[in-house]
Amino acid sequence: MSIRYRLVFRQEKNNRLKMKINNVALTISLAVILTGCVPHASNRNITAIEVVKPAIGQSATAYMGDPIITSATGFKTDVLELGAANGALSSIAAGTYCSEGNGIYRNYHNPQAVALKNLYGQIGNYVDYVSYDAAKNEISPPNGTSYTASEISIKRVPDGLCRVSNSLVKTIEYNGNAGGVMKFTYREFANDMARAAFTTDFSVDSKGSDVIAYKGAKFKVNKADNSSISYTIISGFDKAVTF
Repeated sequence: MSIRYRLVFRQEKNNRLKMKINNVALTISLAVILTGCVPHASNRNITAIEVVKPAIGQSATAYMGDPIITSATGFKTDVLELGAANGALSSIAAGTYCSEGNGIYRNYHNPQAVALKNLYGQIGNYVDYVSYDAAKNEISPPNGTSYTASEISIKRVPDGLCRVSNSLVKTIEYNGNAGGVMKFTYREFANDMARAAFTTDFSVDSKGSDVIAYKGAKFKVNKADNSSISYTIISGFDKAVTF
């Protein structure tokens, strides 16, 4: 074998080796991008407070079985209500995703809200946040995939309530006025499920004070009959801010 032939053969062998190395590196990079080291959303320091609906000082009318006052622990922010979606490289659970700034929205109730899949469709990692492009109205998990509004239900609430994961929802419902006695029901909900042990019926003589107080919540009765009640909110259960 001539020296020139040996040099050409060695150069071709080196080129093939470089191509193999590059292909392996590309495969590893794709696997990492799709399932492995994904970027993490910032853990913003959030102070949760009681939020009340209707707002403190606001007047409203409720009918039989309707809530008079509702409160929860959370914070007001830009919120996305997302439906479920399932793609080749990711899936998104339905739920409330709360803005953390810079287009990042986090699901505080489900740490596995977003599943990231590899090229074979197998789940390799979970995160609890997505990115939202308001201009395109698109949702993107942190692996380069995206969902349009035709692929996932997207409802944006610019001034919504983001409940923290351990938040209890408290309500007082109106159950009518019979014989001068107004009837109410207090309820608590955890993870959208009623806590039956904490459900309490109570009654108030309508001939007494026109201010009803129960577990810290207060409202003034303006008018009440057996079908509806008109009232004004004075305070929430924790005497906190309005929603």
